[in-house]
Amino acid sequence: MSIGVIGLGKVGRGIAKNLVSAGYDVVGFDLDEDACEQASEHGVDIAENNPEVARRSSTIILSLPHPDASQAAIEAIAEHGESGTDVFDTSTLSALRARELAELASEDGVHYFDCPITGGEVGAQAGELTIMAGGDPERIEANAEVLSVIAKDVYHIGEVGDAQFVKLIHNHVGQTTLVIFIEGLLLADEFGVDPTVLYRTLRHYTQIYDDKLDSFFSNNFDEEFDEHFRPEGETGIFRNRFNLDVAHKDLVELKDLADKHETYLPLGNFVEQFHREGMNAGYGDKPHPLLLEYFEENFDKEIETTAEAREKSLGKIV
Repeated sequence: MSIGVIGLGKVGRGIAKNLVSAGYDVVGFDLDEDACEQASEHGVDIAENNPEVARRSSTIILSLPHPDASQAAIEAIAEHGESGTDVFDTSTLSALRARELAELASEDGVHYFDCPITGGEVGAQAGELTIMAGGDPERIEANAEVLSVIAKDVYHIGEVGDAQFVKLIHNHVGQTTLVIFIEGLLLADEFGVDPTVLYRTLRHYTQIYDDKLDSFFSNNFDEEFDEHFRPEGETGIFRNRFNLDVAHKDLVELKDLADKHETYLPLGNFVEQFHREGMNAGYGDKPHPLLLEYFEENFDKEIETTAEAREKSLGKIV
């Protein structure tokens, strides 16, 4: 049986190309004739439609632009494919929609896995995607050889839908961080600081993103962080005791400068205000990552890590 690829756009074409290069027989389909023609040049056998891909494939990878396209593919696979077919959907869609598609597929014995990716076109072409996978870990591991051709890392997140949820949070955090950097660039420009100097300082000297995450999780989850969450091979991860009142002071300094220069700083102002509220609630002399406790109080929630929840996730497979 062939490996099927439905969706031969920039990402899907890279996936199919690498599978062909690895020696697999690959059958693919896309509604766009130009996409099919380009994939054909890489050795992909182009099918007439989704049902043909379903009939000829035991493992199928979806790379589609819209949830409705994923549903159409699943319907075709369920109707025309064999029971036991594994479908890895690399599209990004809602967690609830992924669970609906898994239920639809299971009615005909098809195994659906939500597998959103990071790495985009460049990662797909290089075979170095990162895949977040939700579903039966044993069946994912059974396809590890295929997945290793298209991805550098495959992480089992949990049940179907969990991977999509993590991907959406990943995008939310990433895009919010980008806007914060833009705010910093606007203010740096007022002071004549070159943007490349700002980038080099933030990215290479402080590793701000990794440090903040490590500090946040190590402060809030303590022993569980060391045992279960510390990145493989990482050493020297510390619990940051930088107190909220000290962190707030720096935000006030920057806010004053932004106000003086009439620079747009909405997210920075919100964070400063939130810090101020936390200090008024008695968190000023606590490490600033413990602001999580203030969120928990405000929303009447308790965020904790449990062995049962962690066991849902197998972690790194490839």
